[in-house]
Amino acid sequence: MQRGTITILLILAVAVLAATASVFYHYANQRYAQEFWGVQTAALIDKAPRVEVMRLGEADPSQAMTEDEPSDSESAKTADAPAEKQEQPVEEAPAAKALEFNETAWLVLETRDAAPAKGISNLRRALVLDTTYNWSDVPPDSEPVWQYALGVTDGRDWASVLFDFESRRVGLAGGRKVAILHEEAAHEFQGFFEEQFAAEKEPPDGEAPAPAETEESQAESTAEPAAAP
Repeated sequence: MQRGTITILLILAVAVLAATASVFYHYANQRYAQEFWGVQTAALIDKAPRVEVMRLGEADPSQAMTEDEPSDSESAKTADAPAEKQEQPVEEAPAAKALEFNETAWLVLETRDAAPAKGISNLRRALVLDTTYNWSDVPPDSEPVWQYALGVTDGRDWASVLFDFESRRVGLAGGRKVAILHEEAAHEFQGFFEEQFAAEKEPPDGEAPAPAETEESQAESTAEPAAAP
Protein backbone atom coordinates (compact mmCIF):
# COMPACT_ATOMS: atom_id res chain seq x y z
CA MET A 1 0.00 0.00 0.00
CA GLN A 2 2.82 2.38 0.88
CA ARG A 3 4.66 1.56 -2.35
CA GLY A 4 1.51 2.34 -4.37
CA THR A 5 1.10 5.67 -2.60
CA ILE A 6 4.68 6.63 -3.38
CA THR A 7 4.17 5.71 -7.04
CA ILE A 8 1.05 7.90 -7.27
CA LEU A 9 2.86 10.80 -5.62
CA LEU A 10 5.74 10.45 -8.07
CA ILE A 11 3.34 10.48 -11.01
CA LEU A 12 1.63 13.61 -9.66
CA ALA A 13 4.99 15.29 -9.15
CA VAL A 14 6.05 14.53 -12.72
CA ALA A 15 2.72 15.86 -14.04
CA VAL A 16 3.10 19.09 -12.05
CA LEU A 17 6.67 19.54 -13.29
CA ALA A 18 5.59 18.95 -16.90
CA ALA A 19 2.74 21.45 -16.60
CA THR A 20 5.04 24.02 -15.01
CA ALA A 21 7.64 23.54 -17.73
CA SER A 22 4.96 23.91 -20.41
CA VAL A 23 3.64 27.15 -18.89
CA PHE A 24 7.17 28.53 -18.56
CA TYR A 25 8.03 27.56 -22.14
CA HIS A 26 4.94 29.23 -23.59
CA TYR A 27 5.49 32.34 -21.47
CA ALA A 28 9.14 32.54 -22.47
CA ASN A 29 8.29 32.09 -26.16
CA GLN A 30 5.51 34.71 -26.17
CA ARG A 31 6.83 37.34 -23.80
CA TYR A 32 7.96 39.95 -26.32
CA ALA A 33 5.08 39.29 -28.72
CA GLN A 34 2.51 39.78 -25.95
CA GLU A 35 4.24 42.96 -24.83
CA PHE A 36 4.12 44.24 -28.41
CA TRP A 37 0.50 43.33 -29.19
CA GLY A 38 -0.92 43.47 -25.68
CA VAL A 39 -2.27 40.38 -23.91
CA GLN A 40 -5.90 40.88 -24.99
CA THR A 41 -5.00 41.64 -28.61
CA ALA A 42 -2.63 38.68 -28.76
CA ALA A 43 -5.47 36.42 -27.60
CA LEU A 44 -7.73 37.84 -30.35
CA ILE A 45 -5.07 37.32 -33.01
CA ASP A 46 -4.62 33.71 -31.96
CA LYS A 47 -8.16 32.58 -31.08
CA ALA A 48 -10.89 35.01 -32.28
CA PRO A 49 -13.60 33.05 -34.15
CA ARG A 50 -13.92 35.46 -37.08
CA VAL A 51 -10.95 36.29 -39.30
CA GLU A 52 -10.60 38.06 -42.63
CA VAL A 53 -7.78 39.19 -44.89
CA MET A 54 -7.64 42.60 -46.55
CA ARG A 55 -5.72 44.07 -49.46
CA LEU A 56 -4.77 47.67 -48.76
CA GLY A 57 -4.01 50.83 -50.67
CA GLU A 58 -3.08 54.29 -49.43
CA ALA A 59 -6.22 56.39 -48.95
CA ASP A 60 -7.00 60.08 -49.18
CA PRO A 61 -7.86 61.55 -45.74
CA SER A 62 -11.34 62.36 -47.00
CA GLN A 63 -11.87 58.64 -47.64
CA ALA A 64 -10.68 57.53 -44.21
CA MET A 65 -14.13 56.59 -42.98
CA THR A 66 -15.44 53.27 -41.74
CA GLU A 67 -18.86 51.78 -42.28
CA ASP A 68 -19.68 52.47 -38.62
CA GLU A 69 -18.96 56.21 -38.96
CA PRO A 70 -21.43 58.01 -41.27
CA SER A 71 -20.33 61.31 -42.75
CA ASP A 72 -21.54 64.65 -41.37
CA SER A 73 -23.48 65.33 -44.56
CA GLU A 74 -25.37 62.04 -44.27
CA SER A 75 -26.19 62.74 -40.62
CA ALA A 76 -27.44 66.22 -41.53
CA LYS A 77 -29.65 64.85 -44.32
CA THR A 78 -31.23 62.40 -41.90
CA ALA A 79 -31.86 65.09 -39.32
CA ASP A 80 -33.41 67.49 -41.85
CA ALA A 81 -35.63 64.89 -43.51
CA PRO A 82 -39.38 64.82 -42.73
CA ALA A 83 -40.47 62.39 -40.03
CA GLU A 84 -42.46 60.18 -42.40
CA LYS A 85 -39.42 59.76 -44.64
CA GLN A 86 -37.14 58.95 -41.72
CA GLU A 87 -39.26 55.95 -40.87
CA GLN A 88 -38.80 54.48 -44.34
CA PRO A 89 -35.67 52.32 -44.69
CA VAL A 90 -33.30 53.73 -47.26
CA GLU A 91 -30.60 51.64 -48.87
CA GLU A 92 -27.32 53.51 -48.99
CA ALA A 93 -23.98 52.54 -50.46
CA PRO A 94 -21.51 51.60 -47.69
CA ALA A 95 -19.00 54.29 -46.83
CA ALA A 96 -15.35 53.75 -47.70
CA LYS A 97 -13.64 51.52 -45.20
CA ALA A 98 -10.11 52.32 -44.09
CA LEU A 99 -7.56 51.36 -41.43
CA GLU A 100 -5.47 53.98 -39.67
CA PHE A 101 -1.85 53.77 -38.60
CA ASN A 102 0.15 56.69 -37.22
CA GLU A 103 -2.51 59.16 -38.42
CA THR A 104 -2.39 57.81 -41.98
CA ALA A 105 -5.44 56.14 -43.52
CA TRP A 106 -5.10 53.01 -45.62
CA LEU A 107 -8.03 52.16 -47.83
CA VAL A 108 -9.31 48.57 -47.79
CA LEU A 109 -9.47 47.63 -51.47
CA GLU A 110 -10.62 44.05 -51.07
CA THR A 111 -11.71 41.76 -48.25
CA ARG A 112 -11.91 37.96 -48.06
CA ASP A 113 -13.19 35.61 -45.37
CA ALA A 114 -10.08 33.77 -44.20
CA ALA A 115 -11.65 31.32 -41.73
CA PRO A 116 -11.54 28.40 -44.20
CA ALA A 117 -8.16 29.36 -45.69
CA LYS A 118 -5.46 26.72 -45.58
CA GLY A 119 -2.70 27.63 -43.13
CA ILE A 120 -4.60 30.44 -41.39
CA SER A 121 -4.29 28.81 -37.95
CA ASN A 122 -0.51 28.49 -38.32
CA LEU A 123 -0.22 32.11 -39.45
CA ARG A 124 -2.25 33.40 -36.51
CA ARG A 125 -0.29 31.29 -34.05
CA ALA A 126 3.02 32.47 -35.48
CA LEU A 127 2.03 36.11 -34.97
CA VAL A 128 2.02 35.66 -31.19
CA LEU A 129 5.33 33.76 -30.96
CA ASP A 130 8.61 35.54 -30.27
CA THR A 131 10.52 33.37 -32.74
CA THR A 132 8.58 34.89 -35.67
CA TYR A 133 10.28 38.27 -35.17
CA ASN A 134 13.77 39.71 -35.16
CA TRP A 135 13.57 41.88 -32.06
CA SER A 136 17.14 43.10 -32.43
CA ASP A 137 16.49 44.73 -35.83
CA VAL A 138 16.07 48.51 -35.82
CA PRO A 139 13.02 49.58 -37.89
CA PRO A 140 13.79 51.96 -40.77
CA ASP A 141 12.91 55.63 -40.41
CA SER A 142 10.60 55.60 -43.42
CA GLU A 143 6.87 55.17 -43.00
CA PRO A 144 5.55 51.66 -43.66
CA VAL A 145 3.69 50.98 -46.89
CA TRP A 146 1.06 48.50 -45.78
CA GLN A 147 -0.06 46.03 -48.44
CA TYR A 148 -2.23 43.61 -46.49
CA ALA A 149 -4.05 43.28 -43.18
CA LEU A 150 -5.42 40.46 -41.05
CA GLY A 151 -8.62 41.36 -39.19
CA VAL A 152 -9.90 39.34 -36.22
CA THR A 153 -12.93 39.78 -33.97
CA ASP A 154 -14.90 37.90 -31.35
CA GLY A 155 -18.01 40.01 -31.95
CA ARG A 156 -17.13 42.46 -29.20
CA ASP A 157 -13.45 43.35 -29.61
CA TRP A 158 -11.48 43.52 -32.83
CA ALA A 159 -7.92 43.99 -34.07
CA SER A 160 -6.27 44.39 -37.47
CA VAL A 161 -2.64 43.41 -38.06
CA LEU A 162 -0.93 45.36 -40.86
CA PHE A 163 1.80 43.91 -43.10
CA ASP A 164 4.50 45.69 -45.11
CA PHE A 165 6.47 42.95 -46.85
CA GLU A 166 8.89 45.37 -48.51
CA SER A 167 10.41 46.16 -45.12
CA ARG A 168 9.11 43.06 -43.27
CA ARG A 169 7.26 45.28 -40.79
CA VAL A 170 4.03 44.52 -38.97
CA GLY A 171 1.90 46.84 -36.87
CA LEU A 172 -1.51 47.20 -35.31
CA ALA A 173 -4.20 49.37 -36.85
CA GLY A 174 -4.73 52.42 -34.66
CA GLY A 175 -1.18 52.21 -33.32
CA ARG A 176 2.29 53.54 -34.05
CA LYS A 177 4.72 50.73 -33.14
CA VAL A 178 6.18 48.23 -35.59
CA ALA A 179 8.01 44.92 -35.28
CA ILE A 180 10.31 43.23 -37.81
CA LEU A 181 9.48 39.77 -39.14
CA HIS A 182 12.19 37.21 -39.76
CA GLU A 183 12.85 36.88 -43.48
CA GLU A 184 11.50 33.31 -43.61
CA ALA A 185 8.31 34.26 -41.77
CA ALA A 186 7.75 37.30 -43.99
CA HIS A 187 8.13 35.12 -47.08
CA GLU A 188 5.57 32.60 -45.80
CA PHE A 189 3.09 35.30 -44.80
CA GLN A 190 3.42 37.10 -48.13
CA GLY A 191 2.79 33.88 -50.01
CA PHE A 192 -0.34 33.28 -47.95
CA PHE A 193 -1.81 36.72 -48.69
CA GLU A 194 -0.95 36.58 -52.38
CA GLU A 195 -2.67 33.21 -52.61
CA GLN A 196 -5.86 34.60 -51.04
CA PHE A 197 -6.02 37.45 -53.57
CA ALA A 198 -4.68 35.61 -56.61
CA ALA A 199 -6.55 36.80 -59.72
CA GLU A 200 -8.04 34.31 -62.12
CA LYS A 201 -5.71 33.63 -65.00
CA GLU A 202 -6.78 35.34 -68.21
CA PRO A 203 -5.76 34.39 -71.77
CA PRO A 204 -2.95 36.50 -73.29
CA ASP A 205 -3.93 39.62 -75.22
CA GLY A 206 -5.25 38.85 -78.67
CA GLU A 207 -6.05 35.23 -77.87
CA ALA A 208 -9.66 34.25 -77.44
CA PRO A 209 -10.51 31.30 -75.23
CA ALA A 210 -11.17 28.12 -77.18
CA PRO A 211 -14.90 27.43 -77.57
CA ALA A 212 -16.24 24.57 -75.56
CA GLU A 213 -16.97 21.48 -77.61
CA THR A 214 -20.66 20.57 -77.51
CA GLU A 215 -21.95 17.12 -76.78
CA GLU A 216 -23.36 16.94 -80.31
CA SER A 217 -20.02 17.73 -81.93
CA GLN A 218 -18.29 15.26 -79.62
CA ALA A 219 -20.75 12.58 -80.65
CA GLU A 220 -20.24 13.35 -84.36
CA SER A 221 -16.48 13.21 -84.03
CA THR A 222 -16.52 9.85 -82.27
CA ALA A 223 -19.24 8.19 -84.38
CA GLU A 224 -18.07 5.75 -87.08
CA PRO A 225 -19.11 6.54 -90.64
CA ALA A 226 -22.09 4.56 -91.83
CA ALA A 227 -21.40 1.74 -94.28
CA ALA A 228 -22.21 2.46 -97.90
CA PRO A 229 -25.36 0.68 -99.19
